[in-house]
Amino acid sequence: MLANKTKNDGDHAVNPWVVMAFIAIPVFIGSLDLTVVSAFLPELINELQLPVQTALDDASWIVTAYLLAYTISLTFMGRLSDLLGRRWVYVVCLVVFIIGSIWVAIATTWPADWLYDLYRRMGERPDPAYVKLQVIIVGRVVEALGAGALVPVSLALVGDLFPPLKRARPLGLVAATDTLGWVLGPVYGGLFIQIMPWEGLFWMNVPLTLLSLFLVLYGLREVPQVRVKGRFDYIGTVLIVGALSCLSLGLGANVDISGASLENLSPLPEYAAPVLGLGVLLFLGFIVVERRFRDPLINLAMFARRNLSAASVVNLFVGYCLFIGLVNVPLLVNIRQESVATLTEAALEVGLLLSTLTLPMAAAAIPGGWLSER
Repeated sequence: MLANKTKNDGDHAVNPWVVMAFIAIPVFIGSLDLTVVSAFLPELINELQLPVQTALDDASWIVTAYLLAYTISLTFMGRLSDLLGRRWVYVVCLVVFIIGSIWVAIATTWPADWLYDLYRRMGERPDPAYVKLQVIIVGRVVEALGAGALVPVSLALVGDLFPPLKRARPLGLVAATDTLGWVLGPVYGGLFIQIMPWEGLFWMNVPLTLLSLFLVLYGLREVPQVRVKGRFDYIGTVLIVGALSCLSLGLGANVDISGASLENLSPLPEYAAPVLGLGVLLFLGFIVVERRFRDPLINLAMFARRNLSAASVVNLFVGYCLFIGLVNVPLLVNIRQESVATLTEAALEVGLLLSTLTLPMAAAAIPGGWLSER
């Protein structure tokens, strides 16, 4: 690895900042899809004719499922790229994201019909609207598994492209690109759905991601494929995935608690407490396994460093506050709209409101990296 040029066994060289620019494009597209749904969520509710009492809660799983799968993918794909090589893991993740985007775009057509027929053969008579919603959520999960992996692999590539003392700024670039996607998602979606149906947002992902795929392959063609020896922590992966899933299911168990039904608060269902308890046990099991495994998914010894621990705690609370806004602001802004036209206009309002929160974060990421180098 060199500071200005990255070389392979051949005589050619490639500027690492050019490679970083290529890598940043799919990171941006993946993070864009996290918040872009806020633009069409109310329109989708209206199109599917979901029951008013639970529509926002049920449809919010389009956001929650993406975030959960995105987070799950973050936890282990970086380690997988260490073992298998960055380039092909990155390419596979892009392909998975494309498949998920196509699935969401066609979700209300034959995939929903196929699932509905499957339910009927099993003796069930589900609401067609909820069948379509389920198919959309599945597609969003597939999307997120691909998109979430792009961030840790991109961060790992920074280590391959830059020496230790020069990594702060490219790491800041990845963070800024990821945050910028959250910033522009609602605005981009709000503008887009005024001229095209919401499915077009996901069709647009396909050519953009394909272009990114070719650019990444071109940029990484001469970057050494760094691989480390060791084993993949399957047990730790299962435990952390289970813990995160139980936490999301348990906390989201009460569909009556939302901005749409504050006057009808009800106790958590009976299964919520056991699910949350199971999540805590799985997380404790994850800690035990990581402390004993030779090649852990997360090296817990890192948190003995005060700076890292403090930064992690701060980041936890920042993320907590950020996603309260990202999920709830769109719902609260759109909850009182009365027509599809006003719902579409409200999407722009959502984007502007969220940008006041997230735009400063994106703007501060790169200078923050520069300051940390000093």
